[in-house]
Amino acid sequence: MPKRSAAHAEAVREQILGGGRRAFAAGGFRGTSVPSIAAEAGVSVGLIYRYFSSKEGLFLELCLSGTPDELAELAQAIAVIDDPVQRLSVAIGSYFDALFHTIGAPLVLQALAASPGDPRIREMLRRRGDDLRGFSAAFIADAVRRGELAADADVAELAAVTTMLLDGALVAVAEEGDAMDREAVRDRIVRTVVAMSGLRASSR
Repeated sequence: MPKRSAAHAEAVREQILGGGRRAFAAGGFRGTSVPSIAAEAGVSVGLIYRYFSSKEGLFLELCLSGTPDELAELAQAIAVIDDPVQRLSVAIGSYFDALFHTIGAPLVLQALAASPGDPRIREMLRRRGDDLRGFSAAFIADAVRRGELAADADVAELAAVTTMLLDGALVAVAEEGDAMDREAVRDRIVRTVVAMSGLRASSR
């Protein structure tokens, strides 16, 4: 495919995703139809079906959109931070940025609500959880390598609990919405992870 055509297709896809994000945020997963997404995106219903097989497929793509690439970029960005607590704070702050902007907390909350009756959404949540646990495990393993955590630290266990703490912040989002003090919640999670793991500056 010529570069120009590929670029155009990607632009249309992003336009549809943007419309879908707005439509789902306004109407919820079950209350949003493909025609309402098309109207929000400014495209035809037929065009949506050229890019996505169903409303569910578009929703799953929104909830997963960009996650692996963004986590890889974040890992590179924090690798140069020497202080482990600051590194952790930046990582968790980036998680909240994604939750409120890139992915959107309302979409994740809708996915959680819809997952009991939809195995596709449940699988999407598992994939999202795997991404977060994988990133957390890489962060913890790097801290062990740097001498900031004990050599016998249980990387998988710490990664699992850290991910639970991160997703537990969704409860605060559901309760408080945009009024949530993200910095305060971030700092609580950082303090909890530091206390739980024994994260400390390297003595080397």
